[in-house]
Amino acid sequence: MAALYAILDWPHAGGLDLVAAAEGLVGERPDGPGPRYLQLRCKGADTCTRISMIGQVAPVCIAAGVPLIVNDDVEAALARPSLVGGVHLGQQDLRDLGPQETWPERLAALRARGGGNFIIGVSTHDLEQVRASAALAVDYIGFGPVQATRSKAQPDPVVGFDGLASACAVARHPVVAIGGLDAAGAVRAAGAGAAMVAVIGALVAESPAGIRERVVGLVRALAAY
Repeated sequence: MAALYAILDWPHAGGLDLVAAAEGLVGERPDGPGPRYLQLRCKGADTCTRISMIGQVAPVCIAAGVPLIVNDDVEAALARPSLVGGVHLGQQDLRDLGPQETWPERLAALRARGGGNFIIGVSTHDLEQVRASAALAVDYIGFGPVQATRSKAQPDPVVGFDGLASACAVARHPVVAIGGLDAAGAVRAAGAGAAMVAVIGALVAESPAGIRERVVGLVRALAAY
């Protein structure tokens, strides 16, 4: 059964503040239907702003029992170790760590700084990157975009569901499908072998209750698959 990986993209497309959007995405109780992880994604913010945003979102996640993953910003994630569950790194973030042969060592050091349970995920966009990720001590890999997406200004080429299935077949880590996925696409991604399905736009609404309805519907659709 695939799990939901919710992404809170900021600024929020539904016009909500951070806390309201987070409350809609993760719910109020640890035993209710909800995502496995919540990622805070704010491409236009600097590290200081992200640290402030973590302080707003993390208490909501902790109350719901959902780990908070910080997108792209290692220093922001490590600045609030008691509040943050992990970090998600793109391919450029990996390159910023140094030569590829040093990535395993650098990621091990990152996990040590974050603590033994610190979650690390990385983005991949083709089978070469998926195979390279096998040498990395990460908890999951993202793969996509599965379908066309508007969440990136310059998205990588669409991989499709066949491409996703191929990635799941060769990956050494759980695969998170991402990119243009609504409820039907999420279920199809689960059928292709994805362990989690990352969703942004299909979870946007103008109220926490509206977001919550979409989250519950998606979690139940994945559970019923």
